Amino acid sequence: MNILWISGRLPGPLFSGDALYSAGLIKALAKMEDVTLCVLGNRRDSTSDFTKAIGSQRVTFVDFPPPLGSDAWSILSGLPKDAFKLATPDLQAGLIELLARDWDWIIVDHANSAGLLPTILARRGKARLCYIAHNAEGKIRPEIAASATGLLVRTTMRLDAEKYRRLENAVVSAADSIICISDADVGYFSLAKNVQVVPPVYLGQSTPSITIGTSRPRRLLLLGSFEWRAKQRNLESIIKTVGPQLKKSDIHLDVVGAVPREVTQHVSSTASMVTFHGQVDDVRELFQCARGGLVAETLGGGFKLKVLDYAFQGLPIFGLRGALAGTTAEEQSCMFLADSLDDLGARIVENIDNTDRLNRSQRKLHELASNRYGLEMGTRRLRDAFFAKA
Repeated sequence: MNILWISGRLPGPLFSGDALYSAGLIKALAKMEDVTLCVLGNRRDSTSDFTKAIGSQRVTFVDFPPPLGSDAWSILSGLPKDAFKLATPDLQAGLIELLARDWDWIIVDHANSAGLLPTILARRGKARLCYIAHNAEGKIRPEIAASATGLLVRTTMRLDAEKYRRLENAVVSAADSIICISDADVGYFSLAKNVQVVPPVYLGQSTPSITIGTSRPRRLLLLGSFEWRAKQRNLESIIKTVGPQLKKSDIHLDVVGAVPREVTQHVSSTASMVTFHGQVDDVRELFQCARGGLVAETLGGGFKLKVLDYAFQGLPIFGLRGALAGTTAEEQSCMFLADSLDDLGARIVENIDNTDRLNRSQRKLHELASNRYGLEMGTRRLRDAFFAKA
């Protein structure tokens, strides 16, 4: 089976949730000996190593430089800002050349990769089309826009959200199959045909035998990529609401991931209990110095890939129920959850010193995650998705 995978942003480096999800699915597909996979896309930056995490000779990458220049012209386009910027002339030319070949499936990875949808539909031949939905864009984008501060910013984001909704509808209508990341999104795509859930595939190392003792520092870990405005708002809300409770109880928060300088300066002035580490290539030392991982986003929706890092690295999870979309009820029963940020702060303070309970939580969560998010399970699910009606 020949598959062409189209990705506006190639999955590497693996510092963001969309890159991690894409890389896991690509690696799972590449395990199939009867699949030949070609991945077309733009590099995220000039030094991106997007092949390292895949490590398969059955994957061919056709890559182009990161998009340059301003995306301000997107305001005159029918495409949302990201899709407009990623649909570069180089990517278009590369796609046209590849579409001259025979493909069994063409995959559009993420709505922001759908800017070239008209070209795909005009030249795909007999290939079936699969859309990989990282999120319910038509639902979450308006919510994020509504939360923005400032009339101009809010208006611009609402316009972009509407463009995302239209583009998402177009690719969903054209698709022969839709893959979404969690059961929570199935209802959103209920009117589409052949919707299947393929949870993330964990690609990192696993530390199953870790033990949290009383000598471990009273610290929490928050992983993420905070370059998206919604992620920044989440971070600010967490620190503003949960931060004072952590500070009062002498609990420290380590934030790992790219955070714009203006955001760190804004929150650091009132948050002495937070350390911003930026992007870290090896987070193992920070995992070994934490008693839990934090999942507390109120904006953005979707499956939080940090859940897998915490679970496989032996950290119990403190989080909001609304932020754990895609995890099962059994998995959530092993977590310390609350319905609001205020209640979450109290939940953390209540349990941070209960090492017996922390260890029971992380061991059970590790077991459940290993069974559901491993590479073999991901390959099995994708085989069902692409071969069931072959």
